[in-house]
Amino acid sequence: MEHNCVICGKPAEATICEACARDWARRLAWLLKAGMPALQQIAYKQATTRERSPRHGNTAYAAPPVNETAQALFNAVEVHLQLMGGRLGIKPLGYDRYERARTLMQWADLIRLLLRRMRDLARLEDASGLYADTLRLAERVDAATSHSAERRLVGVCLDCLNGRDEQGEPVRTPIYAARDARYAICPACGAWLDLRRIRLEYLRSAGLMHITRTQSDAARWIRANTGVNVSGNDLKNWRARGKMPGTRHIEGPYWAWNVLELLACAQAKDERDHDDA
Repeated sequence: MEHNCVICGKPAEATICEACARDWARRLAWLLKAGMPALQQIAYKQATTRERSPRHGNTAYAAPPVNETAQALFNAVEVHLQLMGGRLGIKPLGYDRYERARTLMQWADLIRLLLRRMRDLARLEDASGLYADTLRLAERVDAATSHSAERRLVGVCLDCLNGRDEQGEPVRTPIYAARDARYAICPACGAWLDLRRIRLEYLRSAGLMHITRTQSDAARWIRANTGVNVSGNDLKNWRARGKMPGTRHIEGPYWAWNVLELLACAQAKDERDHDDA
């Protein structure tokens, strides 16, 4: 029997729809591959997101061996994962002080099991609450593992852009992220964002039509703005195949590159690389 997804309101066979379940899975996968490993390093002071201060505090007292704030967040995420595992009956089972079922497995193995059982998670009656807790904790982990000094404007949230403010104007929520970041979470609506797509859409909407660069500099510009590994030879091959009719030679090694053509070819190469992987 079909009903509406409790998160987005679209028709769904389970408590939440397939699209929201995929989004949930992406957040869990990010915690597995990037979020939790980075947080663990910060918790044990193997890495830091802060600049070294010129004043190092009172030397009469030894610094604690762990970052207690990061450790507390790490434990909170692991407990949340264990409670989700307990709801699915993943063994070995135990119970917390509130008599809630909680698996005793560690976070890494547990996330892999949860990713294989997303259908079961989506059918739970309290799936929306568990999803919201995952979103909130993933946002906190993202903030705790990102260096604020390294963040720069990537673009605006495309989910917020579909909404309107009180004056009827599109909502433009700026998204800041580190240069090499792949994903981010919107601070306004909580949407899980693919930063490459955000960068591409932002550059398209900026009205920048042409840039004058050498072939290698144009490839470097693409890598810096999209994260796609494009070389000068790639651009040469694209021109030879007629994929850049708006790009014209200026003088010597300099070309006037059509930005939309650069972005389209970069996006096509990114998709091919993902298909090959």
